[in-house]
Amino acid sequence: MDTTKGTSSKERIQALRERERQIRAAIAIETVKRKRREFKEFERLKSVIGGALLACAAQNNDFQLMLKGVLKTAAVVESEKKLLRAKGWL
Repeated sequence: MDTTKGTSSKERIQALRERERQIRAAIAIETVKRKRREFKEFERLKSVIGGALLACAAQNNDFQLMLKGVLKTAAVVESEKKLLRAKGWL
């Protein structure tokens, strides 16, 4: 029986498993980066849209009243409700 062939096969399997571990780690890193980028983009989007809504509300009283009505149901976190009350939006 040739044990050299078996050893090289075992080494190849071990090398492939190590490569698999490296690939899984790289995928995990890229997933975290993608999620972080998506979160930043979403926060920026909220800021842009919020700014546009505030500007429109400042120019249009009817829109401001409608926006206040929406905020009454949209602000679910108590700290957000407290901020909106303090700023005159609730």
